[in-house]
Amino acid sequence: MKNLKKIWEYVNGVLMEFRTCFSREATFKWYIITVVGFMLRSDHLGVTSIIRELGFNSDLAYQNLLHFFHSTAWKLADLHDKWLQIVQESNTIYEVFGKPLLIGDGQKKPKEGKHMPAVKKMHQESGNASKPEYTMGHLFGGLGIVIGNGIKQFCTPISMTIQDGNHPILEWMGSEYAYDSHVTCLVRQGCKTAAKMAKECYLLMDRYFLSVPALTAMAEEAEKAGGSFVTLITRAKSDCVAYRKPGEYSGRGRPRKKGKEIHMFEQFYKQAAAFVDTEIELYGKPKRVRYYCTNLLWGRAWYQELRFVLTEMDGVKSIVISTDLLLQPEQIIKLYCYRFKIEVFFRAFSQCIAGLAYHFWNSHIPKLNPFEPAKAAAGKLAKITDKNVRDSIISTYRATEGFVFICCIAIGILQLCALKFYQDINRSPVRWLRTYTNIIPSEESTQECIRKNFGGFFYNCQNLAIAEIIIEKREEFIHYSENIA
Repeated sequence: MKNLKKIWEYVNGVLMEFRTCFSREATFKWYIITVVGFMLRSDHLGVTSIIRELGFNSDLAYQNLLHFFHSTAWKLADLHDKWLQIVQESNTIYEVFGKPLLIGDGQKKPKEGKHMPAVKKMHQESGNASKPEYTMGHLFGGLGIVIGNGIKQFCTPISMTIQDGNHPILEWMGSEYAYDSHVTCLVRQGCKTAAKMAKECYLLMDRYFLSVPALTAMAEEAEKAGGSFVTLITRAKSDCVAYRKPGEYSGRGRPRKKGKEIHMFEQFYKQAAAFVDTEIELYGKPKRVRYYCTNLLWGRAWYQELRFVLTEMDGVKSIVISTDLLLQPEQIIKLYCYRFKIEVFFRAFSQCIAGLAYHFWNSHIPKLNPFEPAKAAAGKLAKITDKNVRDSIISTYRATEGFVFICCIAIGILQLCALKFYQDINRSPVRWLRTYTNIIPSEESTQECIRKNFGGFFYNCQNLAIAEIIIEKREEFIHYSENIA
């Protein structure tokens, strides 16, 4: 128990740094309660689970928690900036080839609520036959940074926002991302994050993000920041077409922007003799890899020069791309393999924290019809002109995104605790594991450890600010319930 006191002291120090993000002391206290509740809760039933886990057991606590998410005493952008600063100062950012790794991807969350803001019909690209072709829900764009050491790495979320079906709401709010698609919005967030860190970073993204708008957004952000802070590492589709550089200009007519067209997947067979066979350490194990590297122009009417690395490993062929033309092929392959870290994060985010288990709705939002076209929901929102109705919808929208990002902070704190206090967690055998795959515990193991010892937290750590806040609220609601009775 004494060993775990250090964990709570660290959590207390991290949470108290957020005080400057709140204009009211009472709102900040509810923020503390919310984060601790998300870190500890054993069920995933919205804010109700926080009340049960912390033992408040009061209708007033429920109403106060709902009011907290709708409060104007805090802004999501301030939490984003403060959390990024905390992660930077934690000295846990994992660098590969001298640069931090930013990872971006989308996460779809089915929602059946007919009056939820930004819910729309979405096409399901997954190859899993058990999933429906279309589903109603939210599309979140998640951006994370890799933290850890040579033993284990986590993808820690830096931002997670709704990025589709919300254009009318963003216009009402005057957001800089109001006219961006999911792809360009997430790319811009990656570029802005690297600029705030003032460090050159690798931005790892799936093949869905290789597009001309994404490259255009990168160029625009580089111009605003006074230089490029991001190297994009992504993958190309199997039908990718690139172009050779144009030949010398003869002086007649308009200069050509591109040369001969190259179908990249055909190069696996046409350039088979030029492939290099080598061994690279991937996913912690040595792997035999064959690759062929070439620089070509890509993007119709854009024609940016990119580095293509045609890769074959375990019989699987893929085309990895880098915007850095000087990066070695082995480095590009190794960097792209870190992209899977965000998939592991999404799994833990859903199963461990239930970060997408929110239930905010608003009766002013036009009722959704799943049989209408995908853009119908946003079209109905755009027709709303009453300012009070708009403000009400914006409040619900902010509550949804705030809920999700506070869950991101909660799981990020668990990851930091796992890295810094793994020895103390491992010496506290409160969760039996049949097989220990790593000396660094997972988010689930860390959460289980501190939850089982939460009772001793009040006994050993009453002098901590977060303990005082929780005890104060417990006693307040006990007196409230007695008076009501």
